[in-house]
Amino acid sequence: MVTIGFIGIGNILPSHLKALEANPEYRLVSVCCRSENRLRQTAARLGVKGFTNYRDLLAEKPEVVLVSVPHSLHAEIAIEALRAGCHVLVEKPMAVKVEECNQMLRSAESQARHLLITEAASFQPGALLTGEKFKAGELGRFLTGSIINARFYFHAGRADWFLNPAMSGGGMFINVGMHRLAIARACLAGLTPLSVSASVCQIPHYEIEACTSALVKYQEGGAMLYEEVGYFQRPEWLNCGTHFIFESGIVAWDEKTWRILCRDGRQFDEKLPITQTPYAPIYANMLRAIRGEEYGPKAWEYATDVAIAQAAYASSREGKEIDLRSPEWTIFRSDAP
Repeated sequence: MVTIGFIGIGNILPSHLKALEANPEYRLVSVCCRSENRLRQTAARLGVKGFTNYRDLLAEKPEVVLVSVPHSLHAEIAIEALRAGCHVLVEKPMAVKVEECNQMLRSAESQARHLLITEAASFQPGALLTGEKFKAGELGRFLTGSIINARFYFHAGRADWFLNPAMSGGGMFINVGMHRLAIARACLAGLTPLSVSASVCQIPHYEIEACTSALVKYQEGGAMLYEEVGYFQRPEWLNCGTHFIFESGIVAWDEKTWRILCRDGRQFDEKLPITQTPYAPIYANMLRAIRGEEYGPKAWEYATDVAIAQAAYASSREGKEIDLRSPEWTIFRSDAP
């Protein structure tokens, strides 16, 4: 039985609890929250120890710790947990700066602990199937693709810290835009992001951005266009969605069916499995990592997503294309331990 403690018990808590139910090898032993009232209620309901200071939770030495706190605190707490001897799960985004991601990766290597990121979009069945076919050479070269997301970002249920640029790491793109980057990474297995060109726009009613257009080019050729808009309710007639263009055809999917339209006009469909518990594969990956088995994606891949998002902000500020091969954008890569 693998013991686990949760640092942070916000709105995402039910998703993590459901993932633990799907992975009975875990035993939740502790939770941490600064709100004493919320902590007392949650700890009692779950039958676990409760702490208002995460260092007290770390002193109990659970084998795995989940870090689910404001983005700007991810690096500091994750590194402390690694140094305390815990394997660490961190909510997306991994951190708010490339330097922080690299510090986390180096700490995991030096402590011989596993660091994984809880990003469920990496395991979308349609994206995984696309990645499998692409890696196997069935789709030919990647040419271009687009992911457009539009939804009102400033709903009443969103915690205030999400709307603080320093605590969130920027705004909508560094938060939910991570889902789009994860989908593309899963589809384009093995491709290396080369550069980012972006326009980030903001309206004066809000402190954070919620309107970003970003073009990511790949070293092997091809590019992805991302559009993330959160200032408006999405009307039914607005055309949004996800598609990828390969030499073999146009690929897209919905919850049930993966499709490709070939150049000769033929269309092929494949049924997709229904995802019941989105976070379950992440917890299963941690178990594989602890057992010394192969798993993926790795933390450095999620760090690359952070680099892309922050490069988009930098590109807009500086009015130029950002070369991800530059030292300040380079991600430390290690599969250790």
